[in-house]
Amino acid sequence: MAEKVLFETKLTDTVATDVEGVGVLRKDEFGNIYRWVKNTATTALTARQPTCYEVALAGSIAMFQSVLTPATADLMMAAGIAVTAIGASGALMYGWILAQGRITGSILIASGTALAVGEELIGVNGTTTLIRHTAAGTAPKMQFTYKSLVVNDGTTGITLTSDVYVNCL
Repeated sequence: MAEKVLFETKLTDTVATDVEGVGVLRKDEFGNIYRWVKNTATTALTARQPTCYEVALAGSIAMFQSVLTPATADLMMAAGIAVTAIGASGALMYGWILAQGRITGSILIASGTALAVGEELIGVNGTTTLIRHTAAGTAPKMQFTYKSLVVNDGTTGITLTSDVYVNCL
């Protein structure tokens, strides 16, 4: 299959119809890889929030074309980080997510301890944030991961931002 090299949309565009072909990958000049997706949820995705594939669609190629806000059933299938706000199903519901590469300003929740470089992060059920994976280094490796690239102070109750490396391909 030939790689698509011409795109109708910018990485920050959202549209109501599938103009790129859901599931198509796009690489930028920095080596970041993006996926064109459809938000199948009834709520909009916010910019820079983690997304998950819809596990209910397992066994179908549609699973890798549809994303939503992390839910307990879908947490193990991280899709990437929404580049910009993507509307709810029925609105401007098509847009780009970062599937692999570096994103700055991702939202993290402080866990009361400092966040170290290279720590594995996961999406949080029903939220638009990432959080440090508990029992880092002892729990099984996630199939799809987010890694912290900068160290943050871990003041309890404070939401921190960080550079994050996304590996969801």
